[in-house]
Amino acid sequence: MKLRVDQLTSRTGGALANVYLVSGDEPLLVDEALTWLREAARASGITERDTLQVGKGFDWDAALAGLANLSLFSAGKLLELRLASAAPGEEGARALLSALSGPPGNVVVVVMPALDKRARESRWAAAIASDGVWIDAAPPPPEALQAWLAARLQRAGLSLDPPALDLLAACVEGNLLAARQEIDKLALLHPPGSRLGLGEVQAAVADGARFDVFQLADAALGGDAPRALRILAGLREEGIAPPLILWSLVREILTLLNAAGRAGRGTTVADAVTAAGVWRSRAGLVIGALRRQPAGALTRLVAMARAADQVVKGARRGDPWLALHELTLQLAGASPPVAELR
Repeated sequence: MKLRVDQLTSRTGGALANVYLVSGDEPLLVDEALTWLREAARASGITERDTLQVGKGFDWDAALAGLANLSLFSAGKLLELRLASAAPGEEGARALLSALSGPPGNVVVVVMPALDKRARESRWAAAIASDGVWIDAAPPPPEALQAWLAARLQRAGLSLDPPALDLLAACVEGNLLAARQEIDKLALLHPPGSRLGLGEVQAAVADGARFDVFQLADAALGGDAPRALRILAGLREEGIAPPLILWSLVREILTLLNAAGRAGRGTTVADAVTAAGVWRSRAGLVIGALRRQPAGALTRLVAMARAADQVVKGARRGDPWLALHELTLQLAGASPPVAELR
C-alpha cells in the first residue's frame, strides 16, 4: 500500500510488512516515518537494527543475508538501507523483490529521495506498493500547508484563528522543521485546548526582525511612503523572506477591501472598520487609508497584490523586491516608480 507519513504515524497495531520504502526530500517527514518504524519494530520484539549506506559496489545479497544473524533476545532485525539516488539498480531491485516474499520477522526499510516518473513506474516500486508499504515523504504543496499546520496544532492540543494561522504559515515559509519548532514552542507557552489569536502567535513566533513587517504595513497605511520604503529596505537587508512581507501587505489590503465594501452599503466608515475586525488601536490608520485612496485604487491594489504574489512565488517573471516596492507605494497612496531597487 502507499501511505503519506501522517497516515503511517496514525496507525496502531497490526503486523509489520517485510519491506518499507520511504521516499521523499523533506527531512522532517523522513525522520518521523523512520521514528515510527523503529518504535513499531521494538513493539514487535525487534530489538536489533542495522543501518547501511548503499553506494557503488554495494553487496545487496550480503546485506540481506545478514538478516539471519540474530541475537537470542530479538524476534528479528530492522535493516535500514539509505540510498543517495532514487534507484536501487538491477541488483537492488532483485534483492527487494526477494525480501518482499521472504518469511515474516525481519523488516527492510529503504530510504531514498523522491522518485521520478521512471522509478515510480518501475517493477520494484509497484511491487512494494502492492506487497509492502510505500511511504511518501513529500512535503504538502503550498495550498495545503495551512491544513497541514492545523492538523499538527490539533495534535498538540491547540488551534489558531485564521489570521494567526496565516501568520504562522508565512513565518515558516514551507520549512516543516521550522514549523514543528514553532508549534512545539506554542505548546510549551499555552495549555492544551487553547485557541490562539494573532497577538499570541506574533509574540511566540515572530522574532525581533519579523515584527518589522507589521511596522511596514502600518507605515504604508499611514501614507508615510519614505518610512515604509526604509523599512522594506531594512527587511531585505535582514534577509526576511518576500512571502512574509507580501502576507503583511495583502492582509491590510484585504482589510481595506472588506471595510470599503461595508461602507459602500451605507455603514459609516468607522463602523465598517470595526465590523471588518480592525483593532481599536489601529482603526485610525485604516480609516485614514480608506479616505486617502481615490476611486478605483483598491481595485488596482488587489490586482497589484495578485501580480506580486505570482512574482514572489515564481509563477510570473519579475523581481520580487520590485513588486513589493511598488505594492508598498501604492498602498501608501504614492505613485510607484518603475526603477529597480538597489
